[in-house]
Amino acid sequence: MPVRKSLVWNRWAKVNLGWHGRFLSAMHIDSDRSVWILLTLFGTAWLTHLMSVALTAPMDNIEQWVWSHSLQWGYHKHPPLPTWLLAWAQTLTSSSIMTSAVLGSACTLGSTLIFTHLIRQIWGRPSAFIALLAALCITFYNGRLNYYNHNVLLMLCVSLSALCWWNILTTGRLRWWMALGASAGLGILSKYQYLLVLAPSACLLWQIKPWRHRVQMQGLFWAVLTAVLICLPHLVWLWHQDLADSPIRYALKTSKPDFLQNTSGISHRLHSGIWLMDLLFNRCLPALLLLLGLKAFSQPVNAPVSALAARSDVPGDRFLLLWGSLPPLCITLLGLTLGLDLQMQWGTAFAIWAVPVMMLLLNVHQRWICQSLTWIAAGMFVLIQGVLMLHSYQTSAHGCCASPGGGSMRWRLLDSPALARELEDAARNAIGGKFTVIAGPASIAGAVALNLAEQPKVLIDGNLRISPWVHENELLESGVVEIWPPNKGPEDKNELASGWSWRIHAPDNNPF
Repeated sequence: MPVRKSLVWNRWAKVNLGWHGRFLSAMHIDSDRSVWILLTLFGTAWLTHLMSVALTAPMDNIEQWVWSHSLQWGYHKHPPLPTWLLAWAQTLTSSSIMTSAVLGSACTLGSTLIFTHLIRQIWGRPSAFIALLAALCITFYNGRLNYYNHNVLLMLCVSLSALCWWNILTTGRLRWWMALGASAGLGILSKYQYLLVLAPSACLLWQIKPWRHRVQMQGLFWAVLTAVLICLPHLVWLWHQDLADSPIRYALKTSKPDFLQNTSGISHRLHSGIWLMDLLFNRCLPALLLLLGLKAFSQPVNAPVSALAARSDVPGDRFLLLWGSLPPLCITLLGLTLGLDLQMQWGTAFAIWAVPVMMLLLNVHQRWICQSLTWIAAGMFVLIQGVLMLHSYQTSAHGCCASPGGGSMRWRLLDSPALARELEDAARNAIGGKFTVIAGPASIAGAVALNLAEQPKVLIDGNLRISPWVHENELLESGVVEIWPPNKGPEDKNELASGWSWRIHAPDNNPF
């Protein structure tokens, strides 16, 4: 029956698509060159769009720029690796805003490239291309392509770890064990959330049972040793930190577990279900729509399994199911059992691996997809990206649906260049002609500092302990300014026309 359906479809394609169908069928849109062209066009289009409609760079990009003024083994909110990479990249370029945006997109697109390569090894080239199209529809990876933060670098480390695990399963070579240890160590230095990878890793360890094979046991030892050595300086730094200013404290503060609160945490447990639904049916909804459209057109046949997948002791389907389902389920369970206040962005590093799970559930992962259908999928992809880009424009400062003052969710509507010009006109002469330090909330102060000619340092909340790039003697010099949002600040502040306020820093006063 499947063969007959396939013959009927091919006959329909020849009759109805004519020479266009035969021309498209002759072109391999899922080739390596096509993948590179797709990622290049996708990255260029979205970066150009996002940089043109946002009045202010993303909060996380600004935060990383603020921290990059001093290389530390850790910062008060997160481990150090993303900041190190940005500091290195900024030595090669002159634009801090563009550098962070390009670096963030490189991490995201690099992750999708690794993802595509792995899917190709397991399911073959056509399925890998479809998986790539679906992955790029996830809103974490298009509307936030210019974001550079710990989540996007964690995503790259998670993808590298998945690739290492698959090669361990299929080859068992020592070098892949060591590469796994390196990706694990770098993942921890990116964000502690990498520990969620332990869930699928534990299942894969149980499958291969390295304690039964001397070579595999040696590989596991070298992987653990490599990861520990990479993380060791940061762990030593963490041990000597005051808990109040450490990433551990920040993690507890943002996640708000039950044992730090007087409430029962019922609302947080309900929020866990909302978090999972948001991930699957909001962030991943465009990808799901593309796959559903593909299912309506494709015809099932017995597709050949790649040679590497055939040699593996763990089937490729099971591997992808473990990698795509366990991390988000673990996040949900943490919310259910500990009452954690799950943050929506925690799915960034793992959402891409939900695509193979969707393909498995919809049974489109082993369907033969002729080139005409692949082009149809590409057409649906372009349509979805166009709709997403139009929505992004309409909700920007230039669109018809902009809502200034919408809070943190409308950060990009904050006109930080105009605010910097206001502050410059009002304060430059009063401070002696040069800004050296801007004190205030990290995001606001950083956005203003980025738009000043000197690009001064930022003193986060007036706190020297969490701003090691600012030395105490610098606060005794001229050029130090404190800023506040509207309706906040001390009585002796100077208000600007926009409602923001400022004053020259007084070392004896710290109203933050």
